[in-house]
Amino acid sequence: MAGRVLFYLIFLLVIPASLVLAEENQTTQVFDLGQVLVTGDSEKTGSMTTTDVIFIEDIKMQGVKTVAQALEYVPGVDIQIGNKGQATLRVRGFNQNGVKVLIDGVPAHESYFGSLDLGQISIDSIARIKVIKGASSVLYGPNTMGGVINIITKKGGEKPCTSLTTSFGENNTRNYIFNHGASVGNFNYWISGSHRTTDGFELSDRFDPNNPRTGLGTDFNEDGGTRDLSYFTENTFNSKIGYEYDNNSKLYLSFNYQQNKKGCPTEDSRYWEFNKWNHWHVNLVGEHDFTDILTLKARVYYVDHEDTLEDVSWDADHTTSKKWFEQSVWDDYTLGGELQAYLDFGNASLVKIGVSYMKDNHVQQDYYDAATLSVVRGWASEGLQPAEEYEIDVYSYGIEDKIRVFDRVTLNAGVSFDVHDPVKAYGGVDRDKTEVWNPQAGIAFDITRDFNIYASVAKKTRFPQMGELYSNLAGGNKSLKPQKTIAYEIGLKKQFNDVMNLSLAGFFNDVEDRIVCETVSGTKQYVNKGETETKGLEAQLDITTPWNLDIGLGYTYLVSKDKDDAASAWADSEYIPEHKATLNVRYAFDFGLTAAFQSVYTGEQIEYDGSNKVKIDDFLVCNAKLIQNIPFSEKLTTDLFIEVKNMFDENYEEGHGPTPGRSFLIGMTLSF
Repeated sequence: MAGRVLFYLIFLLVIPASLVLAEENQTTQVFDLGQVLVTGDSEKTGSMTTTDVIFIEDIKMQGVKTVAQALEYVPGVDIQIGNKGQATLRVRGFNQNGVKVLIDGVPAHESYFGSLDLGQISIDSIARIKVIKGASSVLYGPNTMGGVINIITKKGGEKPCTSLTTSFGENNTRNYIFNHGASVGNFNYWISGSHRTTDGFELSDRFDPNNPRTGLGTDFNEDGGTRDLSYFTENTFNSKIGYEYDNNSKLYLSFNYQQNKKGCPTEDSRYWEFNKWNHWHVNLVGEHDFTDILTLKARVYYVDHEDTLEDVSWDADHTTSKKWFEQSVWDDYTLGGELQAYLDFGNASLVKIGVSYMKDNHVQQDYYDAATLSVVRGWASEGLQPAEEYEIDVYSYGIEDKIRVFDRVTLNAGVSFDVHDPVKAYGGVDRDKTEVWNPQAGIAFDITRDFNIYASVAKKTRFPQMGELYSNLAGGNKSLKPQKTIAYEIGLKKQFNDVMNLSLAGFFNDVEDRIVCETVSGTKQYVNKGETETKGLEAQLDITTPWNLDIGLGYTYLVSKDKDDAASAWADSEYIPEHKATLNVRYAFDFGLTAAFQSVYTGEQIEYDGSNKVKIDDFLVCNAKLIQNIPFSEKLTTDLFIEVKNMFDENYEEGHGPTPGRSFLIGMTLSF
């Protein structure tokens, strides 16, 4: 494997497959009320934590279709496929329920397990994705152990902008996307819609159906060709209306809707399908500068998630060996709001004060047939089960102050008081509210405007999710304590003229009361278990040349060790690669052809099969895209493109079954 990796890396370094895109079309703009407010150059200087931004230019050229695919190239972030076929992320070793994912400041999660399938969030209306790691602002509240992912959408610009995209691939893969935005007086608007469908993805031609991990007769029972239950159909609609009275007052109303149906690629001998997966939210946010010093921002939002998961075993060779249910119906909503005040004292100080409230509600109703009763262990009867309702309120109060001590030295100190209050549970609430303080501090030294070093320390808390507290099937435990960490980070950012940008960060997390699910004597149970130490290094180097060539190199070194209380020993954490490297190369030809090439190398990972420690091999995946621009007139242009994913047809897996082999997509975008 090492020789093959070396060959690929040499190949990548000499291939001239890159482009430098022009600046983002000025007819679209960023919806900037979706994040904690920053002023002036505070994102360029005085930064005390690692922040990565994925811009629309990167999203276009990487050929990604979802937020999950776009995040794969960020140092410290690893995307994997879970046991329901959902794309989940880890940031610096922390699971997604320890990372706050936002869409324009609105939590993107379902209430029960506290995470959302990022493979279902399309990039059609996204302007940029901001990844904040380490000591993110205390105004973001709890559950930010790994950081914050803020997905920031577009708004209409001064000139009307419309685009239509169609693309086609193997297995009846079809994509249709519409975008339009404009401004009328003080109003602006943006709307987008899409329809995507596929019969599933093909496995690598190198896949062996007789292999002992994922082949026939295993828990995946895969025979090659099209991966079982990898199909989906997705419809989305996004809209945003903004009113900007002047530079001091802004008000935005946004609505995002997804209607999906998808299979869950087989795992653990389960044949499941979401015949309904609907998610939508409405968001009203406003901001007003009352004086040169005082700014207020307020937001209210409502999120609704409904899905129906069914067992769809279809023949003697595709039968669920351990049937959890015949059908499971979820109906969730999240209701919340926040109020933030900013006191800007110029170079001296920026004080941020925030109050937020979020209510998570979950209603679940299952249908059990006779085959299910042996799994549910006698606490249920055959037929439709009673509806189970759970509700949790989360409050957060935060204050932080960024103080410019000297011209080049900035201090930041903050604290949040976070409350987790279960107010409704099936069978009765017998758990008191949990209250925690989360302080943090940081220092930044701007050696020059282009050279910044920083350090921070923060206490972060993740509250138990509903499923971890109450799930009968997954082993809920009402006595769980919050998981907490002390996060340390030191880093630097250096810009070398206009040619090269370098960022380095070292981090260490000391995690206590980690929440894990263990199986003892065949019974699952969530428990607080010991400690975890996570440490690592992130590096990103971006090179811009005068020859229409850009090169981006990223690297993550991550070691995560879990302490086994019984053995008093440390063991490798599951599904966390020690090494991960990315390469992005872009080139623009004079005749309108642009090209891009990306690769992701993921090192060995560990999986635990009971008490057995299993190594998962490293792998390298390479992608490429070509775009030919054809201008018909000053206002009408078209882009013809072709994409290839996993171009070397790598056969790999990460513990949740075989992954896509090589695939092609061709398409066209018409812009006017």
